Amino acid sequence: LWGRLENWHPSWRGGQQANLTSPVSTGFKKPKGRSLVRPAPCTEEGRNFTFSGSSLEYHLRGPVTTLLLPMVYSVVLLVGLPANALAFWVLAAKTKKCASTIFLLNLAGADLFFALLLPFKISYHLLGNNWLLGDYACRALVTLFYGNMYISIFFLACISLDRYLSLMHPFLRRGSRHVWKAVGICVGVWLVVGLGMGPLLLFRHSHYVEELNITTCHDELSPDVEPMLDYYFCLLAVLGFAVPFALITFSYSWMLVRLLLQGQRYGHVVRLLGLVLLVFALCFTPSNVLLFFHSLQPQSKSEWHNRTYTWYVLALALSAFNNCLDPFIYFYVSRDFRARLRDMPCCGRGDDKSSLGTVSERLVLPQRSSEQSQP
Repeated sequence: LWGRLENWHPSWRGGQQANLTSPVSTGFKKPKGRSLVRPAPCTEEGRNFTFSGSSLEYHLRGPVTTLLLPMVYSVVLLVGLPANALAFWVLAAKTKKCASTIFLLNLAGADLFFALLLPFKISYHLLGNNWLLGDYACRALVTLFYGNMYISIFFLACISLDRYLSLMHPFLRRGSRHVWKAVGICVGVWLVVGLGMGPLLLFRHSHYVEELNITTCHDELSPDVEPMLDYYFCLLAVLGFAVPFALITFSYSWMLVRLLLQGQRYGHVVRLLGLVLLVFALCFTPSNVLLFFHSLQPQSKSEWHNRTYTWYVLALALSAFNNCLDPFIYFYVSRDFRARLRDMPCCGRGDDKSSLGTVSERLVLPQRSSEQSQP
């Protein structure tokens, strides 16, 4: 039988074993450039051979990125878009403007804009991680996606510091000047985050994978780009996440200590602190911690690098759930927002004198309505 095969096809003579173990025989070639998912060894039927595209193929064609991620983003879109649209409309049209309302309005606007970007992420993953809109659109999507996460973190930090000032230094918050200071702070936050995201616009994020006939967006980077972005993402995780999180923890901790020392009721502060910590623990901490350690991974440890990147992609999708949790923060922070929301026909009319309107809330939120922020 073997002699007949040799006579039928000359290429079987002498080189059959090399052809059986060669990666070329699989029909795949190593993609140009270095991917965020680095190659890993593969074992088949007792033979140990290195297939350079196996990890990349599994990541780009596996169920995690093509099924699970679109489902997560679809849930965020269906819940976050109407919730943030309603919150933005109530904060913009139905409430009088004070410092906390200004911060909440900017946070709601950022969340609403992020929800409008999700259809592009969903279609990208549903098409098998195939990006069809060109490199510049990919750069814009990556920049806006990361920018929204850090915009949300910074505005949550601003809200926490505003709560801190309302309790520790209430006289500093009175008058229309404080409202204009809040507007200036919001403009500064948008500018700082915009400049911080600027480097992402300078590098190419789309890459054509010939073996799979797809164009990826941010899943594969060229060798000259990845080292620079590694340092950038490490710095981004520290300045964009760790520092604001430390400020938030400090602010709410001191507010809680102040209320305990004065013998005041602190239930509202505990609920608000728990909600903010939940947003950070569930949405922001996993993605930023994994981003930091993933960027520090040496290039030689490709298997560990692959694992951290897979978990990071899932954590990044999980960070989008802050769009679903932020409306609860609007509800707890602004009493005026609660009153306007309850007056709406779809939410029912009710008395705002609930358990939330306790003495502790008036201490933490002295500007119960925007009239108190006026001189």
